[in-house]
Amino acid sequence: MLVRMLGPFEVSGDDGPVVVTGGSQRTVLAMLALHAGQPVGAAALTDALWPEGPPASARNSLQSHVARLRAAIGVPALIALTPAGYCLGLRRAEVDVLRFEDLLRDGAVAEALDLWRGPAMPEFEGEPFRGVAGRLAGLHREAVADLVRAGGPVDRLWVAVADDLCWERGAIVLATALAGSGRRGEGLEVLRRHSDAVVDRLGIDPSETVRLLQVALLRGEGPAAVVGTPAPGLSPSRVHKKTLPLRFSSFLGREGEQRTLAGLLAEPGIVTVTGPGGVGKTRLVAETVRAGSRVAWVDAADVTVDDFLAAVATEVGARVGPLDDPLEVIGRHAAGFTVVVLDNCEHVVEPAAAVVQAMPGVRVVVTSQERLRVDGERLLELGPLDRPAAMRLFAERAGVPTGDPVIVERLDRLPLAIELAATQAAALGVDELRERLDDRLDLLVRGGRTSAARHRTLRAVVEWSFGLLDPAARRVLTRLSAFAGAFTVSQAEAVVAADGAAAVLADLVDRSLVVRHGPGRFRLLETIRAYAASLLGEEREALHHRHAEVMLATARRLDLMFRGPSQAVAVRELDALLPDLRLAVLRSSRAGDLAAALYRYGYRCQHYEVLAWGRAAGDQPDARAAAATHAWGRGDLAEARALAAGYESDAVHEVLGDVALVSCDAATALRHYRAMGTEPVHRVSGLVGEALVLAWSGRVDEAVAAAGSAVDLAVSTGNPGARAEALYALGEALGDSDPDRALSLLAEAAEVAATVDERLFQGAAETAAVAIGSRHGDPAAALSAFREVLAMWRRVGNDTLRAAALRNLVVLLVRVGADETAVLVDAALPPADVYPAEQARLDRARAAAGERLGADRVAILRRRGALLPPAGVHDEASRAINAALSRIAG
Repeated sequence: MLVRMLGPFEVSGDDGPVVVTGGSQRTVLAMLALHAGQPVGAAALTDALWPEGPPASARNSLQSHVARLRAAIGVPALIALTPAGYCLGLRRAEVDVLRFEDLLRDGAVAEALDLWRGPAMPEFEGEPFRGVAGRLAGLHREAVADLVRAGGPVDRLWVAVADDLCWERGAIVLATALAGSGRRGEGLEVLRRHSDAVVDRLGIDPSETVRLLQVALLRGEGPAAVVGTPAPGLSPSRVHKKTLPLRFSSFLGREGEQRTLAGLLAEPGIVTVTGPGGVGKTRLVAETVRAGSRVAWVDAADVTVDDFLAAVATEVGARVGPLDDPLEVIGRHAAGFTVVVLDNCEHVVEPAAAVVQAMPGVRVVVTSQERLRVDGERLLELGPLDRPAAMRLFAERAGVPTGDPVIVERLDRLPLAIELAATQAAALGVDELRERLDDRLDLLVRGGRTSAARHRTLRAVVEWSFGLLDPAARRVLTRLSAFAGAFTVSQAEAVVAADGAAAVLADLVDRSLVVRHGPGRFRLLETIRAYAASLLGEEREALHHRHAEVMLATARRLDLMFRGPSQAVAVRELDALLPDLRLAVLRSSRAGDLAAALYRYGYRCQHYEVLAWGRAAGDQPDARAAAATHAWGRGDLAEARALAAGYESDAVHEVLGDVALVSCDAATALRHYRAMGTEPVHRVSGLVGEALVLAWSGRVDEAVAAAGSAVDLAVSTGNPGARAEALYALGEALGDSDPDRALSLLAEAAEVAATVDERLFQGAAETAAVAIGSRHGDPAAALSAFREVLAMWRRVGNDTLRAAALRNLVVLLVRVGADETAVLVDAALPPADVYPAEQARLDRARAAAGERLGADRVAILRRRGALLPPAGVHDEASRAINAALSRIAG
């Protein structure tokens, strides 16, 4: 088989073209082909399929796409599943992209170019294809230039130069080739267009090499023998010697920032590039101004405040006499340069500000961890790499197939930290490196031998930044390490407990040591936080106590919001607060208080970690309710009952009602649900529980009435979660008497619940809809939906509701003829009390399966099912669903 991606995507086999129609299957095949013969992990494939973030069903969907792809190519064994991922069994020569690279590496430029049919992978716009396509485009045009230099035709180079008039090497090679073939005038026109484009688009002068070649062609002299060096007879001393930092590694992930900086430099003025240490400020500026012919570069890293003016004067060629004004002389000489760069100025901000103000009309770029605050200053704030670029950087520097998302995120996606980590990955291995990142400051110590001392270890990078702070700023930054995630100004003031903390926080933001994290919120980069925390001394315990108190106050405020119209805002804030809530639980005695405050959030959003904090409580009723709900969700109804018994609150009544509900104790459940009502949203929950008991007990009219009252009350509260809960109850009550209306109500309930991440009632509504569909609707649609419902309950960890869903699945599996799996699943489920209607359905299903299979086969299957672990039950059910869907589809 041959896969062609240098142009339109094409696949051919021994019998001619292979048609792969689905876009997702084509994406999977393209990813596998780019790594032909090597495994590609599921994470990399899902990232390629869903660049904006994979859905919850990503792995199942990926398996489906791979299955369809295998069917399309006609050779299923060609795509193998290995422990490391999926592997396409093709040789590199059978993928044109890989053959193209190999031919270029072997010097077969003409043969490589013959493979090129157009822009690479035009239909794949997301990452990692976009980065690969960009790299291939660069290789292609450089190969075209190489072919022309070797005496080849110039036609393709004409096109490449016309597409990018700023491409210096292409213009020089083309002009040289044209002049060498007697077309000197055309060569000069190529250079003129290039020069105009560089000035107009980049705001910089053409390079000295271009100028020298223009002079040589105008004089009728032969072009340079070696492109990129001055022509014979021209003195090299006339070329300004630049002192830009030289890097031989690729420059990744800053295309947008590079275009922005080039745009800012189109006009004279001051541009300050700010960002935390190690973010890549110097590299960005160097790559952007490298093409300039006269660039003055001042590296101020090792320059003191007293020596700064002298260092700048030296680089711009200014000789300052004893009676001269240094700034006036520096400004006059700076005017002769295309760009003046003042690099690493965070420790010389004051003299740097004075120098740039002495250079009116000059393009000046300053790199610093904080801005200069001078008139006319334009800022380019450089943040961490985006995730795909960070992954590519780690993979390339570490020499591994794909980047590691955990490593790059824990290193804040900072280029320097990633490069330091990549050097260790070769020695330790990626897995070991990931496990040791808690000690990152002492682990990442193998920077380049030629790098500046402050860039050779991660600790040195951070110490450099801390060393510039005054005692007050160091104290505030050190105390901010108490936060694990984002924080507001008021939270910072309460935890830091220092005079002027807000003003110091603003200064730390300016210095790029604290970063903005959405409107009104801030956070520390992980590396900064780790270093700051290491400086805490005896104040650590008091600091952690203040942090826990702030978290508790915030949790109580958000709980009130969770019960009102702004529930969606509360959920987002609570989700973001979880890292700090976990720290508060670990470092204080407030676990029970936090569980009590977050009971409703933990229950409805199915955060069992939060509910488990209630196990540390004493006699707080709502904390006991949280712990009991944790046990209920895990299927231990006896423990749930014991944890909540003897306590009084709406939350306690709710969990005891839930325990009674799933135990088929209708009278007890009704008693607890009817006791709820200290506030409207709690009364809605009580009415919902009451409606479910009545519906499942066969008292449908009473259930509909209770659920209708719940809907009316929920609407009056404006709380989305209460409305979703009530709509679900009404849908359940109407499930058999009016299935069409019930399905409409359940769909609305799931949709509303999803807007506030109420996974409990989103899942309950979807489960109910599937159960109704399995009894009254299309079995194929019900089976497909069941797969998603089971995955959701497994993901959130609610064993009680997962078991209820599986009981409904048993009935549906028997309906579609999957008797053996139905018996296995039925036997694997723990004993449970069920309501009469459900019991009747189960009995009919068991009888039908037994009649078709026979008693002996049923006995064998039940023995096997009783030994299945929960994961095995899920897998058996999923396989049966897939097989049944395939049969139904024909």
